[in-house]
Amino acid sequence: MITIKKKLKLGKSFLESKLHPLPIWTHLWVTDKCNLSCDYCYVVDNKSSNPTTEEVESRIAHADDLGSAIIAFMGGEPTLRNDLPGIVASADERNMITYVTTNGKLLTYQKLEELARAGLDILELSLDGYDSVAGSKKTLGDETLIDKLEHTRKKYGLRFKIHQVLTPSTLEETPKLLELSKRREVPISFGLVYHNSPNGKNNSSEKLKQTLQLILEERNNGTPIINPAQYFIDGIASLNSPMKINCDVGLYMIQVATDGSVYVCSKLTTKKSIKFLEINKDYFKEDQHGNQQLLEQCADNCFSACAYTTSFFRKHPLSLISTYQK
Repeated sequence: MITIKKKLKLGKSFLESKLHPLPIWTHLWVTDKCNLSCDYCYVVDNKSSNPTTEEVESRIAHADDLGSAIIAFMGGEPTLRNDLPGIVASADERNMITYVTTNGKLLTYQKLEELARAGLDILELSLDGYDSVAGSKKTLGDETLIDKLEHTRKKYGLRFKIHQVLTPSTLEETPKLLELSKRREVPISFGLVYHNSPNGKNNSSEKLKQTLQLILEERNNGTPIINPAQYFIDGIASLNSPMKINCDVGLYMIQVATDGSVYVCSKLTTKKSIKFLEINKDYFKEDQHGNQQLLEQCADNCFSACAYTTSFFRKHPLSLISTYQK
């Protein structure tokens, strides 16, 4: 449950960011291991070593010192870690809003209750579809997991949402997830990762455009869609003309790899030649990450959902409040 103290911390971080950049959001990769083996995924080496509990907790403490109010635990599959509740509790004790992204396959009632009692605020269920998707094992199949999540939400206040990445292989499943979201009142978000044709005339681009229009219609009709409407409006426009989005990476959002290095951006697994624990507040004030240079060099039509949404909510805080109500 997001407590008053956590909301106040977020408000303080937001206000300070008006004076100078600071990492309101920190994304920590806590494992490169996964219990699945989807064809498209870069997580292919399950023999890699996890950072120790102490290493993760030191990164949490450093994120807090830098001014982060929201911390997301990423993977791989974070729920493979038996110490995940303790890691969450370490951030909760610092009044940081805690967030975990998971494929959900390992979530039992017991594990959910352990995470909720540890202070997990938001659980993101990453799905490619409701039914089968070629090359993917991240599908729901039935709604047993949704039942478990609703039980935990009612008992502990743990919020949860679904996230789907829009790719050629997942678009057929989008209407099913939208129906689930509306029927079960489960918040949902979407991420765009591809644009095939600059003039939007090939079949994939036309299907994507239709899907984005459907999502916008459902959003307007009350389906609890987390992304700002502008995300989909810009996505449609970009099918006809190249567009670059605003991006907070390295200024107001920082992403930390399992080895403690800083990721260049949310779409690249390349790393900066600096460790997270070596960064101080000047790193953000002086744009030592090179955000402006990255924006000049990055690909047109990159629509990273986390980069776009965090930037949008930072600039439109009232929109963040209304989204929280969802």
